[in-house]
Amino acid sequence: MSVVGLGAAVDYVAGIGWEDILRHENELLAAALDRFAALPPVSVYGPGAEHRSGVVAFTVDGVHPHDIASLLAEEGIGTRAGHHCAQPLHNKLGVPATARISFGVYSEEHDLNRFFSALEEKVLPLAQ
Repeated sequence: MSVVGLGAAVDYVAGIGWEDILRHENELLAAALDRFAALPPVSVYGPGAEHRSGVVAFTVDGVHPHDIASLLAEEGIGTRAGHHCAQPLHNKLGVPATARISFGVYSEEHDLNRFFSALEEKVLPLAQ
């Protein structure tokens, strides 16, 4: 039965089109990176937008990433926190972990707005 699900997923993506999916994700990514850049206690990790997919790893000064994830979860915002299968990289960067948001074809600008509102209201007041 897994093959049936895979076929439906391929049909769904093909119906939208890869170019439209990439354009949509890149628009959300650019908006997210711009908004993160305006928040001084936030550090974003990873390459520039031209070499990145719809995933952004970040930290907030003085707030552990697991706390970020918990606080945002209270607002219905799903994030991930931890090493993201990249503990050697985290060690090299000198950070214990990162929080991560991701988005794709199913994400909309209002999702990004909800994330940043919750980040600014629940997490940033705890920044050092």
